[in-house]
Amino acid sequence: MVKYLRNSQTISGRLSDELVMMDIDKGKYFSLNKVATRIWDLLERPMDLKELCDLLKSEYEVNDEQCLSEVKEHLDEMIKLGLVNMHEQK
Repeated sequence: MVKYLRNSQTISGRLSDELVMMDIDKGKYFSLNKVATRIWDLLERPMDLKELCDLLKSEYEVNDEQCLSEVKEHLDEMIKLGLVNMHEQK
């Protein structure tokens, strides 16, 4: 099972209902929209895709298929940017 966890090396701060982040090593800034910010908040502890969607579906009006697709897309982008790490757990 794959679990996701936010990268603890990233500095972040809130600006309204969005999150602004900085990767010190790369010298880059990132801004996350409301949903991506919520995903970031939930990844304070390792979670798999289903766990994330179960929590998000209780907060947003979204069906299973749409949630899985959109959350996976957000996670893939966050991984690519180095904001989230992926761990294989057995």
